[in-house]
Amino acid sequence: MEQEKIGLFIQQMRKENGLTQKDLAEKLHISDKTVSKWETGKGLPEVSLLVPLCSILQININELLSGEKLQNTEYARQAENHILTLLKENRENKKKNVISMMIGFLFLISGFAMMFFYTYYHMSWYIDVPAFLIGACLCIACVLLSTRTAKQDVVRLLKTIVIPIGVCVSIVAFVCVMSVIEDMSMLYVELAVLALPILYALITYVILAVIEQRMRK
Repeated sequence: MEQEKIGLFIQQMRKENGLTQKDLAEKLHISDKTVSKWETGKGLPEVSLLVPLCSILQININELLSGEKLQNTEYARQAENHILTLLKENRENKKKNVISMMIGFLFLISGFAMMFFYTYYHMSWYIDVPAFLIGACLCIACVLLSTRTAKQDVVRLLKTIVIPIGVCVSIVAFVCVMSVIEDMSMLYVELAVLALPILYALITYVILAVIEQRMRK
């Protein structure tokens, strides 16, 4: 598929329908930067956006993927070419998804392994790095296992999972530390330190919210 040709066609049909990039973006619940990316040939709409995009631009999917209005004589030939292209891309995406999920499982295992290691063996939670790394590993694992690639989808997913992950890490850490702690006078200090994953999660959530807001502009 010719991305530049498709991009120019999207731009042409958008203007014919009296829409600005911002108008089109709002109707599709995406950022106008994404629309600009399409129109400059730097990317293509996701499959989930094809139907609503075509409905808004008053064209069909075959015309969108062709980058031009089609006559009846050209319609069948172009449709066949697009089906073959999509099948090829689907096979490639399946391979990428398998690799993504395999790496995701590795991050998931690494995150849980670090969580139990640092807490069970009572490694110093005063050092911020372990708590941050564990949360980061689990978040990355969830993103990879979801096989999402669009920035907006990844940000939305992270916003959904980051706080629950922080809470889970803190709970597991608390249970493990309580099972091995010897000096109960240090309990309050330990509880304060074990809250670090939740604190990191809240900070990350705020950062993601800011990023999402900027992506919508």
